Amino acid sequence: MTLWHNDGTEDGLPINGSNGPEGWGYYLLHEQEFSRDGNQVAVFKYGHSFDDSAYFVSQASATLLLYDPCFFGTISNDVVAASFNWVDPVAEGSRPESNVEVIYRFPFFPGIDTTLSYMAVINPALDPNNDFASVFSLRLVSVF
Repeated sequence: MTLWHNDGTEDGLPINGSNGPEGWGYYLLHEQEFSRDGNQVAVFKYGHSFDDSAYFVSQASATLLLYDPCFFGTISNDVVAASFNWVDPVAEGSRPESNVEVIYRFPFFPGIDTTLSYMAVINPALDPNNDFASVFSLRLVSVF
């Protein structure tokens, strides 16, 4: 469990995940291994904010991760994941949004991980004229 507090911004305007006003909230997280070797893991998260201090009122997610998947023989240090996410935004006139995301992370070079992902956004919260959007991403992460 994580409890958080946001002091708000000096001018009351939004910045990052804050809407500007002071407030607080919490996150609950549960991680569960489904295999003896720890290669199948589920992660469940729920968050709630108060006083309109964050961009969401409530949010929830469920993710299944498969480490070292066996798609093409033995693959080392790769991860495949699928996630379902839901958020109830604070913004006036917005609607609840959900998305499904799939990712594949693999080491590209020693010390550099590459993540390919696709997200299908259902009922984008701040765009009432669209019922669906797609997001593709490529991420490179270096650890040193």
